[in-house]
Amino acid sequence: MRSSERLWHLAGSYGMGEEFMAAWVEGLETWEAARLMGVTMADVDDSADCSWSVLQEEMTAGEGPPVIWAGKLTGNWIQIVQVRGHTCAEALTELSYGGRAFSVSWSFNRPGELDYAVNGRRAAGFGIGDPGERWGDTPDALDPYMRGLRFDMRESAWEDDPELPPGLLEYYAWEEAREETGEDYCDADIPEEWWDFVELAHNGYDPAGAECRTSLLALVGRVTGRELDREWMAGEHTRYPVREPA
Repeated sequence: MRSSERLWHLAGSYGMGEEFMAAWVEGLETWEAARLMGVTMADVDDSADCSWSVLQEEMTAGEGPPVIWAGKLTGNWIQIVQVRGHTCAEALTELSYGGRAFSVSWSFNRPGELDYAVNGRRAAGFGIGDPGERWGDTPDALDPYMRGLRFDMRESAWEDDPELPPGLLEYYAWEEAREETGEDYCDADIPEEWWDFVELAHNGYDPAGAECRTSLLALVGRVTGRELDREWMAGEHTRYPVREPA
């Protein structure tokens, strides 16, 4: 694993490599953020803390409403991980009243986006598919926190990284050639030492995307004072269902 990909691999180890939705909110308690995201007062009152593994077991058992899992991150910031839906991003401006809020998301059809709101206004945002296209009232507001990070997944600088695992470039050259010809393959065509790369690809991995998604999360960590980490993910945080209006 390259150090520049570490946070994507972290998210992937918790089943969020292909689809991720999270928010970071300054100056609110978790129940206040939940209410702004559409959680009913009854559900706030009935909420309970749980671990990520318990939440995942519950969510894979069947269909249901979106769920947010929220807890304290640093002194004045809370972290919210969402399973199903995009309520975090949709409610971002409301979450930022009186403070600041971030959302980061990616999925199969959306390589990755970061939104930043300040005191009820959409301040800045961009996507790693085209980071030159920015939005918000102050689109350059986050520039001081971006130094040394990569946000353009179209770049090929990763190919020169000395931390690349042996054989990765050869695997991608083979995969690109196969896709260009439309040729199918069987398991016997893949050298044994490439199977780790195949498994990663099936879980949403590509080197440029993993690096840029890590950079999105690292940028948030620079502002909040703490990155997404295993210690937080191993803790118990409050689970709230986000129900559709009747």
